[in-house]
Amino acid sequence: MDQFSRWSGVAHALLVKHVPKIKLGQVHQLLAACVGHRTYASLRAADLATLNQTRPLYVLFDEDAGLARATDLGLPVSQALWREATMALRPSGISPFWLTTISGMHRAAELTFEDTFDSRLHDMKRLAGFPDGQRATACRCHSAENDVPDSLRFDVEGEVYAFNQEESLAVPVIAIVEYPKVGRRMYGNGALASVEQHGEPRTRAPDEDDDGGEFYWMSEG
Repeated sequence: MDQFSRWSGVAHALLVKHVPKIKLGQVHQLLAACVGHRTYASLRAADLATLNQTRPLYVLFDEDAGLARATDLGLPVSQALWREATMALRPSGISPFWLTTISGMHRAAELTFEDTFDSRLHDMKRLAGFPDGQRATACRCHSAENDVPDSLRFDVEGEVYAFNQEESLAVPVIAIVEYPKVGRRMYGNGALASVEQHGEPRTRAPDEDDDGGEFYWMSEG
């Protein structure tokens, strides 16, 4: 089963319990609106192959657009019901990529920075000592919340870590993380477009490595 059909089946099964007359084709229209298309025909012509075959890593999923389309079609779908239906699409077994917003992409950019091996960051670590990890500390998007630019870019501030026999060091850096647009509201794999040191190294306190033993990751953003 392709991705859009899976979404449609999940959403329709939930919605039809409360809106008995809703048709599967109408659910197609609502979901098409969420990914930037006025009609399912538009989605099919422009983005369906990308969604089903190329599999973007991130989809900027506009729930409000889907709800507005329901109103246009005269469907009595409440905001709470539509929210429940769209949340049902987010588990990793249903969607193998992030369904998110520009705000949610901030965390994606931070994770891209933290998880990417980059020779420029590695060289900074080597200059300070033996290379260790890296961590994002702040993130700012170059685009407004409702924009869908051809290249989605973030300034990510963070630190790269190194150690020697005397101390552990943190080197402040700033990176631009960039995501290419692969569909109307879809983006591909992120990369570090630029990296530069952003201040002098500092000595890390011993307890900075203690994160309390808990780590939460949410692929849906």
